[in-house]
Amino acid sequence: MNREHPTSANERTNSMNIFYAPPEKVTEDIIELTGQEAVHASKALRYRPGDSITVVDGKGGWYEGEVGLITSDRVQVTVQNVKRNQPLQPSLILAMGIIKKRDRLEFAVEKAVELGVKEMVLFRGEHSVKQNIRADRLESIILSAMKQSLQSWLPKLRVYNSLQQATETFANYNILVAHQEGSNIRDLDLFSRTKSEDYLMVVGPEGGFSDSETDYLRKKEAEFISFNSNRLRAETAVVSFLSVFRAQ
Repeated sequence: MNREHPTSANERTNSMNIFYAPPEKVTEDIIELTGQEAVHASKALRYRPGDSITVVDGKGGWYEGEVGLITSDRVQVTVQNVKRNQPLQPSLILAMGIIKKRDRLEFAVEKAVELGVKEMVLFRGEHSVKQNIRADRLESIILSAMKQSLQSWLPKLRVYNSLQQATETFANYNILVAHQEGSNIRDLDLFSRTKSEDYLMVVGPEGGFSDSETDYLRKKEAEFISFNSNRLRAETAVVSFLSVFRAQ
C-alpha cells in the first residue's frame, strides 16, 4: 500500500518553491506570509521553524530567510539575504482581445507571464464575444505563473472595453501587432533594437481585428508582424510573439 510522506526540507529546496508577500508585509528584517501563501507554506508544504524559505514582493525584491513563528493563518520569515532584481528588458506589454473559451484565455495569460510581460492587458475587441472577466481568478493565475517561473516582478492586469482604450494607456510604447498579413518576422530588424525600446504587443480575439480596428492601428503607425503562413489561434500567437523577444 502506498503511503504519503511529508515533504522534506531537501525536497522543497530542490523544487525551488518561492512565496509572495506584498510590499506592505515586508520590512528590512521580517516578512509576513498571510492568506493562501501562509496555508501553502505551513499546511501543503509543511514548512517548520528553522527551514530556509524564499519570498518575493512583486516589485523586484528577492528575499532569502528562515521560517520563524507559524500560526493558523500566518508564517513569519526572518530575512537573511536580499537581492533586488531589475525588470526584464525590453519592457513588454501584452494587449490581447478577450477570447470566449476561459481555459484558452487563462492559458494565454499564464504563458505571457512565464515569458516575462510587464503588464497583461485584456480588451473587448469588436469581434470579441461579450462575456464577463473573472479578474480575481486571472490575478491568481498571474501570481502563480510569476512564482512558477521564478520571477520577482508581478505583472499588473488591466481590462479595457476597447482596443483604443488599451493603446492610449501606453501611448509612448511602440505598437507591434500579430497579423497574418503582416511582414514576416524573419525579415524585420527587431533584434537590433529591442533592448532600447518598449513595446505594446497586440493580439486580436478569435474573430481577429475588425476593419476599423485595423485602420486605427495603421494610423497609430503600428508594425504588423506575421509568424507563420498558417493562421494561429490567439493563445498560440501570444506564445510565438513573446518568444521572439525572450528567447534572445
